[in-house]
Amino acid sequence: MLSPRYFILAAVGPDLPMKVTVSSHPPMDAVFLAAAGYREMGLIQPPLPLWIAEKVLVQLQTERLPKNLKTFQKQVAIHLDPYLSRRFIRLVVEPLSASPSIDMIPPGLERLFQGRNLLGSEIPAAIREGGYDLPWDPEVWMQGLVFQGKVRREAAVTREAWGSPVCRRCGSREGITEESCYLCGSSNCPTCSNCQSMGLAKGCIPLYSAEVPDREVENRTVVPMMDFELTPPQRRAAEAVEAFYHTDAPRFLVWAVCGSGKTEVSFGIVAKVLSRGGRVLFAIPRRDIVIELLPRFNKAFPYVSTAALYGGCRGSRTELAPLTLATTHQCLRFYHCFDLVILDEADAFPYQGSQMLHYAVERAVKPGGKLVIMSATPSRNLIEQAEAGLLPFISIPVRHHGRPLVVPVYRLLSLKPLPLNDSREWQIPELLERIIRETVENGRKLLIFLPTLPLVEAVGRQLVLWGAKHGICGEWTHSRRENRTEVKNLLVEGTLHFIVTSTIFERGITIPNLDVIVLYADYDSVFDSRTLIQIAGRVGRHGEPASVYFLSKTVTRAMKDCCDTIRRMNDEAVRLGYAVLD
Repeated sequence: MLSPRYFILAAVGPDLPMKVTVSSHPPMDAVFLAAAGYREMGLIQPPLPLWIAEKVLVQLQTERLPKNLKTFQKQVAIHLDPYLSRRFIRLVVEPLSASPSIDMIPPGLERLFQGRNLLGSEIPAAIREGGYDLPWDPEVWMQGLVFQGKVRREAAVTREAWGSPVCRRCGSREGITEESCYLCGSSNCPTCSNCQSMGLAKGCIPLYSAEVPDREVENRTVVPMMDFELTPPQRRAAEAVEAFYHTDAPRFLVWAVCGSGKTEVSFGIVAKVLSRGGRVLFAIPRRDIVIELLPRFNKAFPYVSTAALYGGCRGSRTELAPLTLATTHQCLRFYHCFDLVILDEADAFPYQGSQMLHYAVERAVKPGGKLVIMSATPSRNLIEQAEAGLLPFISIPVRHHGRPLVVPVYRLLSLKPLPLNDSREWQIPELLERIIRETVENGRKLLIFLPTLPLVEAVGRQLVLWGAKHGICGEWTHSRRENRTEVKNLLVEGTLHFIVTSTIFERGITIPNLDVIVLYADYDSVFDSRTLIQIAGRVGRHGEPASVYFLSKTVTRAMKDCCDTIRRMNDEAVRLGYAVLD
C-alpha cells in the first residue's frame, strides 16, 4: 500500500480569515469549507510526504496569513525551499460550492479510533472489524474525521523543531534513519527501526489517534468470582491498592515476592473500576502469560467482555473492551485509553530496559488515570522512589502458605573461565556431582542454570551423559530449542531428574519439590540480583523445604544483594505476623 500524499490547502471567503490545513483528500475538505462560507480553495502542488507538509504548516501558522492565495503561494514556497525547489511549486485554485459529497462519513465511525493509536496501514482492518464496508480509499473518511477534529493525524516519524528525529508512535529518538522511500519517493524519509515489528512507522505514514470521551458512571456492581479467599497479606495489599485509586497519586507499586499471588490482589480494584464504567488494561511483557491469565480473568469476571491481545492472536486487534489483557508491545496501539493500567512483571524482558515499552504503557493511561506496577524484583529506580516516599507502595512479603522464602547458599568452586573454546574442556566438579546425587536420592528435582547458550549445551551434554551412567535422567534446553516445553513437562512428571537450562526458566514456572543450582553465579552480566531472586523464587512454592545453591569462584555484589533482599522480605513477613522463621 502506497502512503497517502498530502496537499497544503488554503481557503478564503468573504469576511472570513484564511484557513490553512493539510489534506489527503481536498474534495472532502471542500464540502465542509463551502458549508462554513468559504468560496475559494487553493492547493499547493505537488503533494508532499506528511512530515514535510506538517513542518510547513507549523511555520505558516506562526506567521500572519495573507488575504489572497497568490501571496500565500509565495509564503509556502519560502518554507518549502529546504525540502523542494521553488520552481516546482504551483497553486491550483478551485471554486467551492456546498454540494453534498458522495463520500460522506458513516455516523459513529470515529468511535473505532477513540483510545487507539493506529498507523495508516492499520486503518483498513479497523474499519472492517468495526462492521463497515471498506471504501476504495479509507483516507477519504479519515480526512473527514480529521477535518472535523474527531481524530488526530500526524506523521508517525518526524523531526522536532531543533532537528532531532522522533517516532511519535513509540517515542524513540534513537534508531531513526533517513532513507530512500519506496512509498513516498523521498530520498530522506525518516524511518523508525524500533517499533517496526508492530508495523512500519515512517515520516510519510500517518498515525491516527483520538481521545476517549468520558463515560457515564454505570449503576452496576462487578464482583470478582473467586473460589478461594485472599490471605491476610494479600488482603492488606488489595486494600492498599483500592485506597490508592482514590488518591491524587498517579502510580502505585505492589512489591510482591515470587509466588505470592499478586494477580488476584488486583481483582478488587479491577472490579471497582469496571463498576464505574471505566476501562482496565492488564499489561504483561510476555505473550505466554497473557494466554495463561485469560482463563483466570474470564473465570473471575464471567459477565465482563474481555479482550486478549498478543502477537499471533486470532481475532480483532482493534477491539476496545472494558477489560483488556495485552502484551506491553500491544500498548503501542493505545492512546489515553484506560482508567486503570496494571503492569504485571514490570521487571521482565522485554519491558525491562525498553524505553519504547515504558512510553507505550504510560501513554495507554487516560489523563487522570492510574498505573499500578506489580513486580517481585522492581528496578533500582522504583525502589529508590518508594524508599524516598515519592512512589506509594505495598509489599507482599510472604507466600500463601506462610513459610519463609528459601535463602540461597554460596559454594565457592573453581570453574573453567568463560568462554570455552571446546566443550570437552569442561570437567564436572565433584561438588556438583554430589549435590545432584543428594537431590535425586531425596526424591527431589533440579534445575541447573548457566549464563550462556553455548555453556548450556557444553555442560548439558556432559551432565546428561554422566547422569545416564549413574541411573540419573537429565536433559538440557534453552531459548533456541523447541523442546523446552516438553522437557519441562517431563521434569514435572518425574521422568527427568534434572534440566540444564538458560534463564528461560527464571520465571513463570512452578514445579513441586524443586531445588536449584546456579553455575557461574558470579557471571553478573547475566546473573544480576533481580535474575537471581527470580531463580531462587522457583523453589519452595508450596511450602516444602528446598535448596538454592550459587556455585562460583567468587561472591558478587549481585549474589549478596539477592540474599539480603530475600532475608529482608522474610524479616518483614515475621514482623507483620505473616510467617515464623525456623
